Amino acid sequence: MPRQQTRRGYLLVAGDINLDLMARIPKFTGLGGDYLAPSLELQCGGVGANTALALAGWGASVRLLGATGKDWFGRYILSRLRRRGVDIACVQQIPSVLTGLLLVVVSRGQQRTFFGSRGANSRFAWRPENRRWLQGAAALHVVGYCFLSPTASRTARALLAEARRRGLPVSLDVGMGPARLVPRAILRVARQVDILFVSHEEARALTGKQSPRAAMRALEQAGIKRVVMKLGRAGCLFRESGRVRRAPALAVRSVDTTGCGDAFTAAFLHGWLRDWPLAAAALAANAAGAAAATVMGAGENMPGGREALRLLASKRFRGDWEQARRRLVKRLRGRVE
Repeated sequence: MPRQQTRRGYLLVAGDINLDLMARIPKFTGLGGDYLAPSLELQCGGVGANTALALAGWGASVRLLGATGKDWFGRYILSRLRRRGVDIACVQQIPSVLTGLLLVVVSRGQQRTFFGSRGANSRFAWRPENRRWLQGAAALHVVGYCFLSPTASRTARALLAEARRRGLPVSLDVGMGPARLVPRAILRVARQVDILFVSHEEARALTGKQSPRAAMRALEQAGIKRVVMKLGRAGCLFRESGRVRRAPALAVRSVDTTGCGDAFTAAFLHGWLRDWPLAAAALAANAAGAAAATVMGAGENMPGGREALRLLASKRFRGDWEQARRRLVKRLRGRVE
């Protein structure tokens, strides 16, 4: 897609940057076994890097904020990000710690098991001169994993405060780890953002409510302005014109669900920041999340506008959602072809 400015500026993404080692095995039964993968893949990873790459695939101008080690892993990741058009000028390279590293084991049924360390991500540091990061920015997106360590948490809070001071729209994508480990901190931050992205499982961990609609209502009652809830194969929930709506999912043959949530978030942000109808942003997000499930891993395999369009053009819905799909396909064809 041609490179576009997001509301005449960069979309800043602050979050984890990892090297993912992907391993597919027939069956994983737990610790103590002996497992051999037919092949291994090295990929860019981390919620921040994945979201930035997905946004670049939608044609957005993206600046990634985060940290890597000053090592081979970090140099490899940054070279791949740069090649895909992500601005990495503000990524910190820390010599005293390794780049975040994650082993992702994908077994039968697309079940994922993660092993690894956040490494340099926990050392993502704020200094007063870092206000320059927001020069030319149109919006700020922060991922919840920033709040798992004191240093990165202070940085994320400073970024949010500076973005609010400049009148920039801000968004937060929670993540399962933060929802379980630091729920109070996440809820405090969520009240300060314009849009909160959360999965049903994350919302349940934050609120204690079992059903998606009850959890969404609890988050709204806690003072969160706008909640978009990812439901996986059931689509997503969002509120439009005062009522909660569920956008339908797009069925695909799933290979690996790594990065699906990041692809969803990037697509919704792309539409939201361009003032699309929320129904169109939700359908585009569902399409992007589904497209991400059809490939192994995330990183440079993250889908953008072309992949979402291809999937949307091949599906049909019922009622009002079919009309919304047709309008969205027409909109996307005018941008990507």
